[in-house]
Amino acid sequence: MLQFRKIAVVGAGNVAYTLCKAMKDKGMNPYCVFVRDAGKVSKVSEDLGVEAVSDYEKVLQSDLTIIAVNDDSISEVASHLIDYKGLVVHTSGTKPSAVLNRTRRYGVFYPLQTMSKNREISFDQVPLLVYANSNEDLIKLKEFASIFSKKAVVCDDEQRKAIHLAAVYVSNFTNVMLGIGDGLLQEKGLSLDIMKPLVMEMMEKSFVKSPKNALTGPASRGDFATIGEHEKMLSYHPDELAIYMILTDYIIEKYHKNEEL
Repeated sequence: MLQFRKIAVVGAGNVAYTLCKAMKDKGMNPYCVFVRDAGKVSKVSEDLGVEAVSDYEKVLQSDLTIIAVNDDSISEVASHLIDYKGLVVHTSGTKPSAVLNRTRRYGVFYPLQTMSKNREISFDQVPLLVYANSNEDLIKLKEFASIFSKKAVVCDDEQRKAIHLAAVYVSNFTNVMLGIGDGLLQEKGLSLDIMKPLVMEMMEKSFVKSPKNALTGPASRGDFATIGEHEKMLSYHPDELAIYMILTDYIIEKYHKNEEL
């Protein structure tokens, strides 16, 4: 049984668009989407096939409001929902749930996934981290999350912050490394695609064996001749050289030396 019949989404960015599409895929039409810029109401409504509004009157009539805006705007949105009778949740990985405590019922609905408006995401295996300030609402919110994902997980604020920090390392920083590799390859007329089998195998092995046990490369082996050659190759790329040396030194200190003990 669906716990929330009228679901409002606040925002018109990547997360808001993705969540609206996910709801429609599950046969749930969002009650409305709030858009701060009145000039974008028609476009958002057309894009999503959902009623878009630029005032909070209809939002206040909903049972669940999902605030999907940037972190700095959450408090401002919450200030318009003080008299709201439904459950208010935000989708931030770092903001505490208490940022919404001017409302009676509040919580968090955080999808642990990168999102873009123009990419379809299957939520089936996406962890949805949920929290609410009452056990009754937490049960409802977890049941709601379970409609989308097999991995609806209850997390408090500190756990969610730790997950978000780890995500920056494993996702954002990894993407930067791919970008550096892409640039080095392009200089030699090569495509990043040549790295795909290596990257995918490394990722799979890391999750099966652990990142430490899956690690290979010159720093983990103590292959200083190869490291020296790489340094020469990066001599005209000072920023990339600095990153290379920081990570190489870290691997030698944390992994190679420990292996020698």
